[in-house]
Amino acid sequence: MIKKLMIVTVMMLSSLNATEVYATFSVLAQKEASLVLAKGGVVKSIKVDVGSKVKKNQLLLELDNDDVSTSLVLAQKQIKLAKINLEYAKKSYDRFVEIKDVVDQEKFDNYSAAYERAKINLENAKASLTYKKALYAKTQLKAPFSGVIANKYVELGDGVNTSKPVFTLITPNAQKLLLSIDEKYWKKVKVGQVFTYNVDGDSKNYSGKISKTYPSINASKRSFNVEVKAKNLKVGLFGHGKLKVN
Repeated sequence: MIKKLMIVTVMMLSSLNATEVYATFSVLAQKEASLVLAKGGVVKSIKVDVGSKVKKNQLLLELDNDDVSTSLVLAQKQIKLAKINLEYAKKSYDRFVEIKDVVDQEKFDNYSAAYERAKINLENAKASLTYKKALYAKTQLKAPFSGVIANKYVELGDGVNTSKPVFTLITPNAQKLLLSIDEKYWKKVKVGQVFTYNVDGDSKNYSGKISKTYPSINASKRSFNVEVKAKNLKVGLFGHGKLKVN
């Protein structure tokens, strides 16, 4: 009984000494990416629109790539031809290996060299195909993670380059609050503290724990940032709340 009274007393004293820290925040997506292409070109097809839900590695957009597509077909045919030549060269070489002791050395060396060239030609053909596949992949844009298209900046026929974003992709249901807190509390605010808050346009009370504190102070605002994980809020919302610190 005495132990319980001591615990209650400590908690009451701690509560009395606690300071309420006011903070404003903006709602951000847990993940947000401005998607750009690896090469420039003309947009041939767009597979998604604003609000589209996408899976990781889903095709979002494709550039005009008929020339690269044709070169891929040719590269595949070159591999088939190189394999046929290698098979023929190996058979010839194997025949001469069996009679090496009774044939002219120069002739044997020629067949041996032809066999080695055929192996090299096949490896070169495979390397060429790999390179062409890489070029083809650069004409396509795929989702780096599952999410929803928040913004679309291109239309069919547009010319794009590697510095111009074509989509903004965000996580739809997982957000984070980016809090701005007065710098005088930088030693008191810790990961795990509970933040109670409201968002504009919603009378509901929310709460969440601080998941990250930023290591630097914003010199112009004399404040620092912390993050609180949230769910099912709209990205871009503004709000305010309080957290208790000792």
